[in-house]
This record gives sequence, structure tokens and C-alpha cells, in this order.
Amino acid sequence: MGQKGSGIERFLAPSVSKIEEELGLLRSEIDKMNEKIDATNSRFAKLEGDHRRLMAKLDAPNGGLSNESQVLISSINEMEKQNRDEIDALKRFMDVAQRRVVILEAKMKELGQ
Repeated sequence: MGQKGSGIERFLAPSVSKIEEELGLLRSEIDKMNEKIDATNSRFAKLEGDHRRLMAKLDAPNGGLSNESQVLISSINEMEKQNRDEIDALKRFMDVAQRRVVILEAKMKELGQ
């Protein structure tokens, strides 16, 4: 007959598998958030490029813009602010998630000993 695990091993096995499952879920969430951050960063980089071109146009002699262009600039500035806020929120979430992963990994190691 096979050897039975000790009582503590049978008790810890579900806990360890639950922690591993939660770690997997956290990692997938972190991957999703990284994708969102990358997409937001690329949108932000595009907006910055557009902003630089517009500022160069404004700085050019006789580079006065129409009302429509000024409204577009205001819109771009508002989008930039919203993107920055979104990036900050995503970074805070990532920090919390990474701290949780570190804590769970430490608990897993502790349970494995």
C-alpha cells in the first residue's frame, strides 16, 4: 500500500493549491494590467507627439491657429490629463497586486517548509 501523508501534509495541501491558484489569477490580472498600461502609454506617446507638433506650429511666426484648432488643442490637453490619471491608477493597482504576490509567495514558501 502507498504511504499516507501526515495529518499536517493533508491539511496544508488544499491551502497550498489555493494559494497557487490565487497566484495564477493575480499573475493573469497583472498581465492584463500591463497590456492596458502599454496601450495607454502608446496613446499617451501619440498625444505627446501631436502636442509637440502643435506647439511647434504655435511657435512658428504667423502660426496663429483657428478657433477649431484651439478647441482641438484643448481636447488633446484634456485627453492627456485623463490618460495620466488612468496611468497613475493602474500603477497604484500594479503596486498593490505585486505586494500581494510577494506576500503570497512568502506564505507559500513558509507552508512548504
